[in-house]
Amino acid sequence: MKDLTSSVYNFEKLRQNDYLYVDKTEYIWKLIHPAGESYFLSRPRRFGKSLTLSTLKAVFEGKKELFKGLAIYDKTYDWKPYPVVHLNFGNCDAQTPEELRSYLASVLKEVAKNRYENILADIQPDNLAVSFEILLNAASRQGNVVVLIDEYDKPILNTLSLPESQDCLKVLKGFYSTVKKCESILRFAFITGVSKFSHVSLFSDLN
Repeated sequence: MKDLTSSVYNFEKLRQNDYLYVDKTEYIWKLIHPAGESYFLSRPRRFGKSLTLSTLKAVFEGKKELFKGLAIYDKTYDWKPYPVVHLNFGNCDAQTPEELRSYLASVLKEVAKNRYENILADIQPDNLAVSFEILLNAASRQGNVVVLIDEYDKPILNTLSLPESQDCLKVLKGFYSTVKKCESILRFAFITGVSKFSHVSLFSDLN
């Protein structure tokens, strides 16, 4: 019998260590089969959102061997590796616009450092939308880009009771507007959070 775990959210680690995995890849395949789709998922915490993003990342990186024995393995899919930009804001503790700009820039730099070092100097806290666009354009040189954003609303949840909340909201709205602007170079976008989409209004520019 396979071991159970409630503390592993990384699909690759889950499979490599032979933990029990409830096969949801039939639904993953239905999500990715139409090219160029975008999805937003709002669910409570501890609902499997991060594992879903990790599973999508493994699929789009072409790691077919991890899916042997699962539904998607035998589906019609080319397993072509795509450039994946995976942003996780779960550890954001910024409470002012300045702290938020610095945090978002550091997350972008962490992604760039691993694969696109030549653009590190172009990522600036005072120009986040452009910095995000530069990162996506750099990734697109390897193919259409997959954007995965986990806990999109964590940066604003930190400030809901603070006077700085509206200013932080403006920072995030400008940042997320890049996803819409770069739609032509995206293969797939998937965004998760715990707040209802209409109650946060972060995506009026993204719509």
